Amino acid sequence: MNHHLLSRFLPAALLAVVVAIGATGGVLANTTPPFDPVLAKKLQKRLDNWRESHRAPGVAAAVRLPDGSRWVGTSGNRIVGARTKRVLPGTPFAVGSLTKTFVAALILQLREQGQLRLYDKISTWLPDYPHAGQITVKQLLSHRSGIYDYFAHPRYESRVFKRPRHRWTVKEILALKGPRYCSPGRCYRYSNTNYVLLGEIARRITGKSVAGNIRERFLGPLGLKDTYFQGEELIRKVPAKGYWARGRGHKGFSDGSRFRPNKSAATVANAAGAMVSSARDISDWQDALLGGQVLSPYSMTLMTSFHPKSGYGLGMRFARLDGILGIGHGGSLRGYVSMMYRLHHQDIDVVVLTNLGRTNIQGLGDKLTRVSMRHLGIPRPQPLPPPVPEPVPVAS
Repeated sequence: MNHHLLSRFLPAALLAVVVAIGATGGVLANTTPPFDPVLAKKLQKRLDNWRESHRAPGVAAAVRLPDGSRWVGTSGNRIVGARTKRVLPGTPFAVGSLTKTFVAALILQLREQGQLRLYDKISTWLPDYPHAGQITVKQLLSHRSGIYDYFAHPRYESRVFKRPRHRWTVKEILALKGPRYCSPGRCYRYSNTNYVLLGEIARRITGKSVAGNIRERFLGPLGLKDTYFQGEELIRKVPAKGYWARGRGHKGFSDGSRFRPNKSAATVANAAGAMVSSARDISDWQDALLGGQVLSPYSMTLMTSFHPKSGYGLGMRFARLDGILGIGHGGSLRGYVSMMYRLHHQDIDVVVLTNLGRTNIQGLGDKLTRVSMRHLGIPRPQPLPPPVPEPVPVAS
């Protein structure tokens, strides 16, 4: 980790914790302490109030405290108009770019096993991809490849949502091309295409699908039973349907299948955002990943080597909850918004999932954090300045 650059944004105490991620054993214990019922009631009230004020069909959240105790709260419905379809602790939601944390962990495990190096050129596995001889694996992971984001393609909307039952192939996804943002390594531009390419690299190295690798390495060993990679494996639980608010009602995107939001939008997301999961599973994943059960200490150092201007590492980024700096990732897919963040100095994890798209869950994450810290008597640290946005060079 570049400690000098990171220290520009992290206070010494938080920096020390981030550097030490993975240096100790995992934090998931065989027995979980009981969660304070008084705090649970306060958190549930904030969850219910947020859902009602935002007219969200449903929402699920999880908060893990320093003693290892965890609250998982739910509010509302998995399906609009179906009062018997309440959101449950194990209800999967489309989690969008939280998928990237799994894919990044997979790539870093392959590095640990000597099957790739972060500075390898992607031409090793994808020789026909444009500029593959100039782009490294690390640049894909950190969104510094300059590759165009296929979600921004002018025909993305019509090709995806006018064919809700279409199953996308990787070849079709990579055909959604556009001008590169800059030469490799010259700028930070978030691009979902990077992670589709990483999924292809993992498949060519291992001979297994991204879903197969994630299930074998992470979901199975960690007991994450509410989590599935859409398009590559059978979804055995019924996930919450996704919606947009429209007038006084909601607009849904389901095609009648278990794909969320539908087969086309789920499969086009691929390794950039195709997974569905529950609040409790994402909480367990976050705890295991950041607690050292998934990657070596050095790999965690690599993952949390945040660029000082973009705030992005390798499948992980800076975030603020109630103004306090932590790390994690956010995600969205049509009809869904998600977040998983850890405040390291306070040792508090917060997860929020909702089946209402185009909404801001930051305020809910802030409130869950604030209530938890006040209840525990944890003082607020001094506010930190925001990272300075990095200028984007024009590609030649």
